[in-house]
Amino acid sequence: MTIRIATAGTGQTFSWADIGFSEESRDISSQLVKILEERRQPISFSWRDTLRDELDEIIQDCSNPGWDGYDAEVVSAESAVVTQELIDVLPENIQVPALVPDPSGEIALEWRTGDQKYFSVSVSANSLVYAGIFGGFCKNYGEERFFGTIPATILHILTHHFPKA
Repeated sequence: MTIRIATAGTGQTFSWADIGFSEESRDISSQLVKILEERRQPISFSWRDTLRDELDEIIQDCSNPGWDGYDAEVVSAESAVVTQELIDVLPENIQVPALVPDPSGEIALEWRTGDQKYFSVSVSANSLVYAGIFGGFCKNYGEERFFGTIPATILHILTHHFPKA
């Protein structure tokens, strides 16, 4: 069997004959297909993959009580799932956030700029708790429900204060 994969934009086609029968051969073929399919994705989506990988790492690193050397709670499954959903709906035209585990078992997404702007969204179950300082005396904070779309208040803050450079 011959497998062919075309890359987006370049028109290049990769092909190889899959003649192996061993488990290792199937694993190599599977990995090659995955790598080549990832090359087909637009570069702009790669930051989401990076955040997903970071989220997986946080879940692993924070899977035991006291992961911070003190009394931190395990990252909750609900927070992990909702964080993934939030990552999936973040707009393309904003800066990439940092993911930060919270000792309460939640995960926060944080944005910072060099001009004294800071914004944090803490994810728990179906709730987004946010707080931001936007230079001088300008502050904004609150709590919004999350049902698969970013609440308008949070979306406005992200697009207005943290646009992609």
